[in-house]
Amino acid sequence: MKVFMVDDSPPDRKLCRILLEQKYGSALEFSEASSGGQGIQQCLSTPQDCVLLDYKLPDMTGLEFLSGLPSSPIPGTGPGFAIVMLTGLGNEQVAVDAMKAGAQDYLVKDRMTAASLHLAVSRAYEKVGLLRALQTERDRLAVSLQELAMSLQEKEALLQEVHHRVKNNLQVIASLLRLQAGAAVDTGAIHALRESVHRVESMALIHDQLYQSNNFQEIDMARHVASLTTRVAESYGIPIDRVTWHVGIESLSLAVGQAIPAGLILNELISNAFKHAFPGGRRGSMVVSGARHGESVALEVRDDGVGFPEATLGLAGGTGELRSQPFGLKIVRILTRQLQGTFAIENRHGAVCRLRFAVA
Repeated sequence: MKVFMVDDSPPDRKLCRILLEQKYGSALEFSEASSGGQGIQQCLSTPQDCVLLDYKLPDMTGLEFLSGLPSSPIPGTGPGFAIVMLTGLGNEQVAVDAMKAGAQDYLVKDRMTAASLHLAVSRAYEKVGLLRALQTERDRLAVSLQELAMSLQEKEALLQEVHHRVKNNLQVIASLLRLQAGAAVDTGAIHALRESVHRVESMALIHDQLYQSNNFQEIDMARHVASLTTRVAESYGIPIDRVTWHVGIESLSLAVGQAIPAGLILNELISNAFKHAFPGGRRGSMVVSGARHGESVALEVRDDGVGFPEATLGLAGGTGELRSQPFGLKIVRILTRQLQGTFAIENRHGAVCRLRFAVA
């Protein structure tokens, strides 16, 4: 234990040395100074474990002594080593001010005993040690957090690149399907290939939004469905002066695992409306709406067209065999089960399709 005492009273310095030798024995390295200037020089040149500092020095006060020492980067340790302020009787407020300035403890000289001196030195030394350990742990955590932040940035960049490549691959698949549709002769095959293009592009839109967003966990459904509806309308060559459409989805974000099947369902319903609701050049409109209600989501596609055939209405409840249903309705039912939701259609001044499922 290296103890340095700054006090202009030789008897007081001798007493403290004797009392500390009783506790530390040969492990004690005791040095002393009689003035504040000498004490500051000694503290700056030789590291100390604990400094016993008299408040009333011949050339300065204890507070001035503390202000003359460089502050430690460790909060609460003053200059970076333990300091015990020695005051006279009735100077407790001075001691409190000294502790605010960086001292760890104080002793009233007239009341000092061997036990109180040992306790003050040990407590001050341990406090500084704990603060140093705490700062070391903070520094370690700061480095760990910085490394974690860098790792997360790298993973986010990698994930963004993955979504970009998935989107590009899906667009390649869609292009190949378009080429195949262009080379096909059978009308049914052409329609099936074009519908597959729409489904692939619906998934590509999800990954495109994830690539352009900083949030890789959720999809803005209003933005997604608006883009999806426009693309489907363009692919079918629907003139806006004949069939108008509106997307009225409230601020709604879904996890990717729910956004993809929900988006595919909407793709089927929107495509079906553009293909079948307005035959023979009939004019009309379609509205896609959606909102969150508590812990569930409700999505709806409504048009004022010719409505569904009665046979299709009977199959939509989910009681019929999948093989007996139109292919688009099969996909909707399968995806609805994946969402653990419900799906219903009805004719009411046109067709109304409703999807409801719980938020993951």
